[in-house]
Amino acid sequence: MSPAATRRYIVGFESWTMYETVVLANSKREAIAKGKAMYDLNGLAEFSLSDNANEPWHARYLDPEVQS
Repeated sequence: MSPAATRRYIVGFESWTMYETVVLANSKREAIAKGKAMYDLNGLAEFSLSDNANEPWHARYLDPEVQS
């Protein structure tokens, strides 16, 4: 394919990260309070990490006037 026939595209995907930990509690409200307290005290040290990407990938034509 010649360079004149090619176009520029922005390509990417959406991703979000979830941090979780296990607590013992009598209710959702108590569990959330404990989780927040753990985070306030130790940051992410007691939390596990899970990366969840939403697929499919996407591509969008980059109009020549929009390039920066």
